[in-house]
Amino acid sequence: MGAGLLGSLALAGCGAEVEGVASPSSSASSPSSAASSSTGALDGAGDLSAGLLPAEAFGPGAQVAPVTADQLRQQQGRLGGLQDVTITPEACAPGVKSIQPGLDDIAGLGAQTATVGTSTTVEVLASGEGVGAGVDDLSSTAETCPQATITAPEIGTADMTFTALDVPALGDGSAGISMTLSITGPDGQPFTLPMLLGMVRDGDRLVSLTQVDAAGGADPAAFTALLQQAFEQQAATLD
Repeated sequence: MGAGLLGSLALAGCGAEVEGVASPSSSASSPSSAASSSTGALDGAGDLSAGLLPAEAFGPGAQVAPVTADQLRQQQGRLGGLQDVTITPEACAPGVKSIQPGLDDIAGLGAQTATVGTSTTVEVLASGEGVGAGVDDLSSTAETCPQATITAPEIGTADMTFTALDVPALGDGSAGISMTLSITGPDGQPFTLPMLLGMVRDGDRLVSLTQVDAAGGADPAAFTALLQQAFEQQAATLD
C-alpha cells in the first residue's frame, strides 16, 4: 500500500509530493498525524491512524500530514488500477503490481506522509483479507525482474529498475527493494526518482513504508530501522 501510494504518485508525474504535505504548521514538536487527524478511512473501514509512527520518529523538523482515503482513490484512479497498463516483460507484472495500491476489501486504513528536507516518507497501515499478499511478490522482485517498462495512458512510458534491499525478519513476513524510476515529468523534462520500499505482514495487517529522496541521499540502514519501528509501533498500539 505505501509503496503503491508513492509509486503511483511518482508515476503520475507528481514526484514525491501529496497535496497537504509540508504544511508550515507541521513540525516534529507537533502531535503526530495519528493523534491529530483521521485518515478519512474508506467507507466502512476502520481507522488505523493510532498505529502510525509519531512525527518525531522521522527526525527533527519532520513535517507530517495525514493521507486521506480520497487521495488514495485519486492516485489509484490515475493508473486505472493497472487495468490499462502494459508491463514488459510479462514476468515483471506480479512485482510491479505489488507496488500499486489495491483498495478492494480493505477493513482498516491509516496513512501519512512525513517530509524532512528533500526526503519524503509515506507510511500506510492496512488491514483486511489478502492485504499482505504483495509481500511475497515484493521479496522476489529484484531477482525475477531487475528491470521493467510500464506504459499507461495517463503517464506514458516509465522505466523501473529494482535491486534487493535487506530488511529485518519481522512479523509474518517482510520484504524490501530499492527502486529507480525514470519518467518524463509534467513539464516534459525527464527525471529519475530513487525509492526505497518496505513491507511487513502482521496477521491481517500490512505495514508499508516508501521513501523518496529527491537529492538521492536516502540511507537504506536508516530506512530499514524505521520500517522495524513502524512495525513495532502498530503492534504495540493496535494489538
